[in-house]
Amino acid sequence: MKIVGNTITFKDYTLEDACRRMAALGFQGVEPWKEHLSGCRTPALLTAFAAWTSSIGLELCGLNSIGTGESYYFRPLEDYTASLQGLRNEVEYALVLDIHDILMWEGVRPQRLADPLGETLKRLASLFREAVSYASDRGVRILVEPHPFTFGIDPGFLVDLCDMVESDFFGVTYDCCHYGVGRPSNYVRDIETLNKRIKHIHFSDSDQQTSELHLPPGVGCLDLDGIVGALAGIGFDGTITLDLYGYPLPEEGARTSIPYLRKVIEQLGI
Repeated sequence: MKIVGNTITFKDYTLEDACRRMAALGFQGVEPWKEHLSGCRTPALLTAFAAWTSSIGLELCGLNSIGTGESYYFRPLEDYTASLQGLRNEVEYALVLDIHDILMWEGVRPQRLADPLGETLKRLASLFREAVSYASDRGVRILVEPHPFTFGIDPGFLVDLCDMVESDFFGVTYDCCHYGVGRPSNYVRDIETLNKRIKHIHFSDSDQQTSELHLPPGVGCLDLDGIVGALAGIGFDGTITLDLYGYPLPEEGARTSIPYLRKVIEQLGI
């Protein structure tokens, strides 16, 4: 498997500079953050970007739409129709880049929930079933990434959501940092609970306090051996990205993390 990173780790760099630095560090694949792509305002510019990344040895491996673009107005509890159209738009955007995985959140949990949680689950499942039907016809997967403040950080809710959508083109991105913060006592056990629903990993360490601080392995306090062992135990055969979003030394962090990630990939046999 290729060593993949994401440009959100290098959020303070220009898109071009971030990609050049990633290639120089030894990354072979890149998960672009949609905010970074804001300058590519036409399909032609997106296509040119995709061709350029290939020319410097980086494969586009997923579209990170979390907190940007369509996900800003992904409000399924308020406007189902607009949210569905937003998801379809994301699919078409990804296809211009020849990307076939979209990473997004499954819904921010409001402070006060007007509907019973069961009704919210039904609404989200219906929305994603329609979106996934559209995406799967085009060979695109939708992978939801739970955060400490989203519905899916509740493993029961997330299992039910995945099972109600019931598609190989829908699944979970397990982010080590988010689970370490949102599920501090259960983040390893949750891997066993979610099992094959996990399709992708955002790999990092965490201080288990700061939601958006993704640390290099060994800098935080996560049981990374436990995480990797649990992934091996479920026969994880998906994809993995090094995610150091929020770490103030992204180049140095990547330099020390890549050898660790390579060992994890070998251990998982992916």
